[in-house]
Amino acid sequence: MTARTISRLPGTDRRSVTTPTAPDHQTHILNRSIEMQLMHEELARAHSALRLEEAIRRQRVHRLVAAHRASRRAEQAAVRARRLLALAVVW
Repeated sequence: MTARTISRLPGTDRRSVTTPTAPDHQTHILNRSIEMQLMHEELARAHSALRLEEAIRRQRVHRLVAAHRASRRAEQAAVRARRLLALAVVW
């Protein structure tokens, strides 16, 4: 339907069809503000997720370093125990 055929319908006013009404404009502004708020929330959520991933990665690295350190200490203790055992057998 064109604006011309709409204006011919009974009970319609051509001005109400072609010009935006105040509630529509307010709704548009409200929708934009909600979209902006949601955009900021999404950005904050993504930032939090990134920081959480980094913290998990750091924890994994810390545990891996601690495990390597414990392994080296255990190997050194085993070497010392073998030396002491060898000395005890020789005597």
